[in-house]
Amino acid sequence: MKYNNVKIDLKPLPILEELIEDLTNKYLTQKAVLASCGEYADPHLVQGLESDIKLLDEVLERVYDQQQLINLRAEQIIGLN
Repeated sequence: MKYNNVKIDLKPLPILEELIEDLTNKYLTQKAVLASCGEYADPHLVQGLESDIKLLDEVLERVYDQQQLINLRAEQIIGLN
C-alpha cells in the first residue's frame, strides 16, 4: 500500500473569495468618491459613478451567488462520500 498517507480534503474552498473582496473594495471606493463629490461636480462624472456602482453591485451579487452554488455542490459531494 503506497498511498496510506494520502489525505483528501473535500471541504468547499472559497474559490471566488479574492474576486469578491476586490469587487467589494472597488464598490466601496466608488461609493466614497461619489459621496465626496460636491453639488458642483460634473453631472457626467456623477452619472458615470452611479452607473459603475450599479454595475459593480450587480456583478458582486452574481459572483457571491456563484460562490454559494460552488459551496452547495461541494457539500453535496461530501455528503455522497
